[in-house]
Amino acid sequence: MKSLYIDTSNRALSVAVSDDVLLAEININVKRTHSETLMPVINEVLKLANVDKSELERIIVANGPGSYTGLRIGVTVAKTLAFSINIPIYTVSSLLVLAASYRGVVAPMMDARRGNCFSAIYDVDQNGYDVLEEPKLRTGKEYSDLVLKYGAVIVHNTLETQSFEVDGVHTTPRISSLIGMDDDLLTKVDAHDVVPDYLRLTEAERNWKNNQS
Repeated sequence: MKSLYIDTSNRALSVAVSDDVLLAEININVKRTHSETLMPVINEVLKLANVDKSELERIIVANGPGSYTGLRIGVTVAKTLAFSINIPIYTVSSLLVLAASYRGVVAPMMDARRGNCFSAIYDVDQNGYDVLEEPKLRTGKEYSDLVLKYGAVIVHNTLETQSFEVDGVHTTPRISSLIGMDDDLLTKVDAHDVVPDYLRLTEAERNWKNNQS
């Protein structure tokens, strides 16, 4: 099945095309907005894979947590493409994309500022994964306690923005790491209903909620 994979959840941009196996991928980790780079990268990776957009049979998009702006761009482009060629969308947690390069019990995390992080615990093997702790906004202590509880490998993509000290493996997410996992583990979503999963209120939502109280 010809599939397009998109992850714009953080500074790194990851796009891949597969036909049961990886055909082509492009991963970029530079300070440029995804609004500038995503469509050119999609066009280039399709060209490298020798796949026309009309041949795609599904789109897999990382829908959060992560950068508010980045997630909106990735989800919007995925929905637009899916509508235009009438194919389904599948969503996947951005934290799973971080974890998918590793095997065993993995604790992916993203810095959420103010001593908090987005995190989850997965047991990953070559065929798929089990969710041991759901993706959630946690304090640094809550996260550290879970890491100790499960003896998990810490995987993160934060450096200078890290709001609390953490050891572990720093990695650039590659959404192609999901290729080959059991497709039943992906979540099929009607394109009309695909929205970013921020795991917390946006600033605008918080301000509105405060004004109502």
